[in-house]
Formats: sequence, C-alpha cells, structure tokens
Amino acid sequence: MKTVYLIILIALMGWKGWHAWLCGQRQWEQDMEQYRGLREYLLGNGATASEARKPFVKRALRRAFKPIQRQWRLWAIVAAVGILIWIIF
Repeated sequence: MKTVYLIILIALMGWKGWHAWLCGQRQWEQDMEQYRGLREYLLGNGATASEARKPFVKRALRRAFKPIQRQWRLWAIVAAVGILIWIIF
C-alpha cells in the first residue's frame, strides 16, 4: 500500500512540477520579450548578466508556483492520506 501511495505521490508531484515549469517558462519568455528594454538598461548601467536576469527569474518563479500555492487543500489531503497510510501500515 505504501508503494502505491508513493507512486501516486511521485506522479502527482511530477505532473504539478511539469505544469509549473511550463507556466514559468511561458512567463519568462513573455517578460523577456516585453521588457527587453529594461534588461538592456540594466546591462548598460553596469549590471552583470545574472543581475539583469534576476527580476525576470523572480517573476517567473512567482508566477509558476502561484497555482500550486492556491491548491493547498489538495496538498493537505495528500499529506493526511500519507500520514494515515504510514500509521496504519
């Protein structure tokens, strides 16, 4: 039973992770296209490439994980079932 739960949990996390990756990647591409001038401005004022990329990465990560944070009930149910399975078996 624990093995089945573990497989389901890994599949769920993989699916949610893939969805978050796609959402973050889409946001990254949109921001890089829309705010190209900001990146060039930062680079022109002496920022390194990683420093110029930092605001775009932060925004993409926030956008990617926002749907996962909204689904806290799902994660609470998964955790509760896991705890019950662990206790029972």
